[in-house]
Amino acid sequence: MLSAFSILMLIILVLVIISWILYWAKVETTVKEAVKWDENTGEVIQWQDTAKRIQAMGIVDLFIAPMKGFIEKSGVIIFILILGAFIYMVISSKALEGMSQAILVKMKGKEIWAIIPLMTFFSLAGTTEGMAEESLGFYMIMIPLMIAAGFDTFTGLLIVLVGAGAGVLASTVNPFVITVALDGLGKDSTGAALTAGDGLVWRLVSWVIITAIAITYVMLYAWQIKRSPQKSITFSTKDEDYTYFLKNSTQKIKMDWRRRWTIAIFAIVFVIMIIYLVGWDQILRNTAMADAANWIRNHIPYLAATVPGFGNGSLEIVAGFFLIGAIVVGMINLIGAPHADGLDGEQTFLKEFMAGASDILSVCLVIATAAGVGYILRESYMQDLFVRGLSNSIGNISSGIGKVIVLYLIFLPLSFLIPSTSGFAAAVFPLLSGVVQTSSGTWDPVAASGSVTAFSFASGLINFITPTSGVVMGAIAIARVDYGRFIKGIMPLVGIIFAASIGLLAIGGAIGSPIA
Repeated sequence: MLSAFSILMLIILVLVIISWILYWAKVETTVKEAVKWDENTGEVIQWQDTAKRIQAMGIVDLFIAPMKGFIEKSGVIIFILILGAFIYMVISSKALEGMSQAILVKMKGKEIWAIIPLMTFFSLAGTTEGMAEESLGFYMIMIPLMIAAGFDTFTGLLIVLVGAGAGVLASTVNPFVITVALDGLGKDSTGAALTAGDGLVWRLVSWVIITAIAITYVMLYAWQIKRSPQKSITFSTKDEDYTYFLKNSTQKIKMDWRRRWTIAIFAIVFVIMIIYLVGWDQILRNTAMADAANWIRNHIPYLAATVPGFGNGSLEIVAGFFLIGAIVVGMINLIGAPHADGLDGEQTFLKEFMAGASDILSVCLVIATAAGVGYILRESYMQDLFVRGLSNSIGNISSGIGKVIVLYLIFLPLSFLIPSTSGFAAAVFPLLSGVVQTSSGTWDPVAASGSVTAFSFASGLINFITPTSGVVMGAIAIARVDYGRFIKGIMPLVGIIFAASIGLLAIGGAIGSPIA
């Protein structure tokens, strides 16, 4: 199987060739362009539709696309680099290994039940704040823990990827899915706008069902490979995985004060990350967090003068938290401790920090290349062509349930082309506003909120597997699982959730407003 990087480069090459064909055929599409901006905020306040011919992309663009993706995903890449350095320093202290040994001793014979609270936690983070790129920080925790518990690398990968992915798929108040989609729909002819409360009850029911399916699948897989290790997706690399993730250490690790404090800092930084990334102001419909940040800026700027309030910042801010954590962990483990190679504390810290960042650099390259796919689609206008063509195909369907299910099926290929949920919603939903309204211009009670749920389901399902997602390709790169094996292991779950999604959309449509 080709590497993730090669697969993505081939996808970009195919898109470049398709752009040539469409250009030669003189295909045109309608593009929404900004024509007026707010003088104070710089936000776009007026758009207009403009006819554009599909732009052919060049051979050189094939190699420029990953560079543009690197710039586009710079915040994520900075986060991953600093996170890799932080995790490496924690692993070097053997604190995680010691904690894993302690947990396994206490849960001897019952390790499989730890999957339930772990995946529930990741699913909650996904459904509320859209945990995606930030989940990449957890693989180096879960995978060694699962290997030490007698499972395999794939179990640890599934716990994080499927746990968070199930939550994002069944988003309830996730602002990157629900809020952006609702904003895209705008208002109907009466001036009424949908809110996050429309369909929320059914989205909560769906979250419980989808999360239960995901947890059951992972537990059954873990139970199976515990009984028959040769059935593991990663059985052929079992020894290499054990050596890499557990450093081939069999000695009993003593949890001294340095390692205990390291674990405490480790936990605190991750909790801060999760709380900080939740969109509190969007969920609570106020500006409390933004106001708190302004108060700090005005009254105690010595603490933080440029950091946005909780829920208003992005991953580069979280990267700063991890940098602080890395420095603190370095001080705990290096001050007063013997150093190898005759290096002093600062030199040892820099050596370990750089080693951790360099270990994760290949993951950053994969994420940048995945973003390059979206760059080619946007610059060629193929994204606009595909979105408008598919959305126009459902205009004559009269049944609300029929519209929702057809939208779900249409959203699936679109989600492959546009793996970013917020980017997808911003591109697609302004085009769907009229489709999900009745002939009188009011919201269709089934199709309107159902379209948002269908979008959440479709985007979430494809983002389990799509090679155009930096999260998926980054996760399997960290786990050292090739894409072919990954697809083999996860496709049965994808099929189950696909069927469950169709059923939930149909039942929700039958129930109708205000439940769904």
